[in-house]
Amino acid sequence: MRIKRLFLALLCLQINFLQAQSLEEIVNRFINQVEVPRLSAIYPQASIEIKLNNLASLNYLPDCSDGNISIQNQRPEARQRTNYEISCDNPIWKSYLPAVQSIRIPAIRAITPINRGQSITQENTDIGEVDIADLRGHIYTQDNPPFGLIASRNIRINTFITDNLTRLPTLIKKGDAITITANSGSIMVRMNGVALENGVKGQQIRVKNASSGRIIYAKVVTDSEVLVNY
Repeated sequence: MRIKRLFLALLCLQINFLQAQSLEEIVNRFINQVEVPRLSAIYPQASIEIKLNNLASLNYLPDCSDGNISIQNQRPEARQRTNYEISCDNPIWKSYLPAVQSIRIPAIRAITPINRGQSITQENTDIGEVDIADLRGHIYTQDNPPFGLIASRNIRINTFITDNLTRLPTLIKKGDAITITANSGSIMVRMNGVALENGVKGQQIRVKNASSGRIIYAKVVTDSEVLVNY
């Protein structure tokens, strides 16, 4: 009798193990066929890994009679930690499986210390992989490099470059002799002027017409030209 009870207990344990293994396979299939492609579309060229936690909880779930198991990511916008909701209609049950995502993308990082005010170039940077969960701000990539920008603070070696760490270079400095270009429809007039303040590309700054002495606002175009539209 004792041997029979032991045999039944081992049989139940084996059935639960096989069912848990099957549920794990179903969840992994969902990850590989749904979640990884979805994240790859959001983060092209990313290395994506999703690790399931608390797999032992699958041991306690009853068999789904009709085999219709539904899986839903509760936090599709998550960068790192999320939960998968697993449910069955017959019998009715619902469970939650935590997961950790690693989404690593190629990005530009410093290979030497870069001082505040120093230009960011190909010589002081290279490409590395970074987990997006560790980022603060928008990163720069090979398709969108930061070359020509200026470090807005000291950047340590192996730091990935983000927009929080950069600023545009000053193209025009206060006192620089400049060309003021004025547009009005098809008419274009150029005149000499003087910058009354520093400016980066696209910034509106005060300039002075050298001939008339008039002070106006104009947009920085290059290191020697500003534009006024009438």
